[in-house]
Amino acid sequence: MENNLNARPGTDRFLETDFLPLGNFQVHFTRKGAGPPLILLHGGGTWLYSFRHNIPALAKHFCVYAFDLPGHGYTQTNTPGNRYDNDLVCETLQKFMDAMHIGKAHLAGHSWGGAWAAAFAARYPDRVDKLVLLDSSGIHRFERPVWELMKYRFLDKLLVRLFSKAFVRKGLEASFHDKRLVDGKMVENIYAPLSDKNILLAQARYSRNIDWKKIRAALPCIRAKTMIVWGKNDRYIPVK
Repeated sequence: MENNLNARPGTDRFLETDFLPLGNFQVHFTRKGAGPPLILLHGGGTWLYSFRHNIPALAKHFCVYAFDLPGHGYTQTNTPGNRYDNDLVCETLQKFMDAMHIGKAHLAGHSWGGAWAAAFAARYPDRVDKLVLLDSSGIHRFERPVWELMKYRFLDKLLVRLFSKAFVRKGLEASFHDKRLVDGKMVENIYAPLSDKNILLAQARYSRNIDWKKIRAALPCIRAKTMIVWGKNDRYIPVK
C-alpha cells in the first residue's frame, strides 16, 4: 500500500495507508498483519492515527484494519453535504467489509466508534464475531459540552472561525489522565485534517444527527460476545 501520509505536512510516517473508493467516499485506511480480521473504529474528531500504537501489537495476532470514518481524517468526498449519522457509518463499514472480502470480523470501537461498532453489531449480527467497546459512547447518555454546543446550526460558522490548535490541545488534555502525554506532534496530527472546513463541519452534523436513543435501544440485539473496557481515570467520558 502507498504511504499517503508521508506527503502530508505535520503527520508521522507511522503506518502504510491507502484509499478505497466506496460510494461517495475515498476511504483512507490501513491494513496490517495476518490472521482473523479485526476492524478498529476511532472516535469523533479523530482518525486512524488514534490506533498508531495499537495496530503493530495487534497485527501480531490479527489482520488489523482501521479506516477514517466518513467526515473524519483523510477520507475524502465530493459531496460535502452528506448526512452524517449512524446509518452512514454502518453502511460504510458494511461496504468496507464487502470490498475487503471480510465476511465476519471482530470489531473494536473507541468513544463514538464504540457506539457505531455496537450499532453495527446489532444491525448485522452475522458479520460480527466479537465486540470490544473502549470507553464507548452510546452505553449511557453523556456528551461533553463542546459536542452538545455543536448541535446548534447557527454555531457552525463560529466553530470554524474559532477552531485552532489550542482548541485541539485543550480537548486532548481533557482526554488524558496524564496531560504530559499530549505533545506538539499529537496536536498537529489531530489538528491537520480538522483544518479542512468540511471535515470540521462534519463533526457538527454528526453531533446533530447521531440517534443515541436508537443505539441504546438496539443494544439487546447484539449477539456477539462483548468486552467493555473503561479507563478508571477516564477524564472525557467518566466511568461513573
